[in-house]
Amino acid sequence: MRRKATAPSTPDRSSYHHGTLRQSLLEAGEALLREKGFKGFTLRECARRAGVSHAAPKHHFGDVKGFLTEIAAGGFDELTRMLRERIADATTLDEEFIATTRAYVEFAQAQPEHFRIMFRDDLLCAESDRLATAMQLTFTELTNVILRQRGEPEIRCEEVERDQSIVAILDDIMIGWCHVHGLAHLILERQLPPVPAELQDGMLITVSTRLAQLIQHGGKS
Repeated sequence: MRRKATAPSTPDRSSYHHGTLRQSLLEAGEALLREKGFKGFTLRECARRAGVSHAAPKHHFGDVKGFLTEIAAGGFDELTRMLRERIADATTLDEEFIATTRAYVEFAQAQPEHFRIMFRDDLLCAESDRLATAMQLTFTELTNVILRQRGEPEIRCEEVERDQSIVAILDDIMIGWCHVHGLAHLILERQLPPVPAELQDGMLITVSTRLAQLIQHGGKS
């Protein structure tokens, strides 16, 4: 006797607490973003994957922008974690700058769709405190890399906006950030045709070392 087919089970909405429902929606949204990109990202599909009412994402995040903003903030959290982890293994200033570049590139390669939306002002809520805090933590990590290259004291995250000494080294900060971000973007989008894939890591090391030396020399002049 043939068994009657049963529909796949979905999570019981009544078993969700506020926090677990929000987290389940975020996990569903992150998976959808990885698979479909931001162009295929919808609140209804996030809700379907989480097994909840189609109104639930709107309740927690407002709209698509709000949802993507929360995911982007999580992306900055992860990027900051990877930067700290990689930098901790470095034993010299040159190695630290190489580690910074490598962490940035590895994040972009591991989370390409997150990386693509994190810097898209048109897709995110610029007024979000959560996003601003996450971005500032990443910026602080990158700023402290430059400060250490220059032989200067590190700065705490809460001091970044009000410490006027940062203005004096903005050139070096921008040079460093443009290097790590630009290289990550070019590699992610496969826009380095003159450099074969097997040579790109060597190039990363060489270019990062040359730039580290430039910043170190500039900081001592």
